Amino acid sequence: MNFSVLDWNIQGKKYYTHTLFKKVKPALEKIDADIVCLQEGETIIDELDYFKETNKYNYVFSPADKDGINVILSKFKIIKSGQINCPSFLDRISGEVIWANLKIGNKVLKIYNCHFEIHDLGPKERAAALKFIIADAKKYSGPIIICGDFNTVVPAAGFGRKFVQWFHDVPTSSLLKGSTDYLKDERYSFIKIINRAGFQEMTDIARTTWSAFSIRWEIFHLKLDWFFIRGLKASKAILGKYISDHRSVLVKCKFD
Repeated sequence: MNFSVLDWNIQGKKYYTHTLFKKVKPALEKIDADIVCLQEGETIIDELDYFKETNKYNYVFSPADKDGINVILSKFKIIKSGQINCPSFLDRISGEVIWANLKIGNKVLKIYNCHFEIHDLGPKERAAALKFIIADAKKYSGPIIICGDFNTVVPAAGFGRKFVQWFHDVPTSSLLKGSTDYLKDERYSFIKIINRAGFQEMTDIARTTWSAFSIRWEIFHLKLDWFFIRGLKASKAILGKYISDHRSVLVKCKFD
């Protein structure tokens, strides 16, 4: 059975990332994916019943926090769902995740919608959070999708790294010093964890998925958004145009 999955950080609250939901809503309706994972929804909570009525979506969402809410919309039956808080470092949770088991034909897909912390933490803590989610996923024997905004924000060594480290208060101890990936962009240590765990990343890791301000400035060419799978087949991800500060990620999937 074929189905489509859309992953997208849609709003944000900061002055250099904020997007009004009225700009995002038409794109969500046009794409009309079978499953939608959204991060940093600020006002979508008021629209969920609309999407349930017009697009026939079931939904689950996380409690609101400083970054808004995370949402899973599904045209398939949600038979079970929950929330995971990743390990805390320096009194800050490294990532928030909602998951859902979706009945698709005669199979049950488990999907994780993730949003990782960006401030006061770095590659070391986000790697630990990723391993924490993968460990949870390994308890499930069926097909799995893990997607979301993982905020892999640290670029390769140089001015960009120094700026990001200052801007996001990234501790020097978080920069994987001593590892073979210390001088590299954070994405390269991240993809190693994904591959070693037996998952397949569906986006091109060289592509940028985040921009600042309305001018769509892809500063430091960061890849923050990921979509990896196990136990199913999928096409390479299609990245959308910038409407929010993140590109949307659309993947067409089918079971093995």
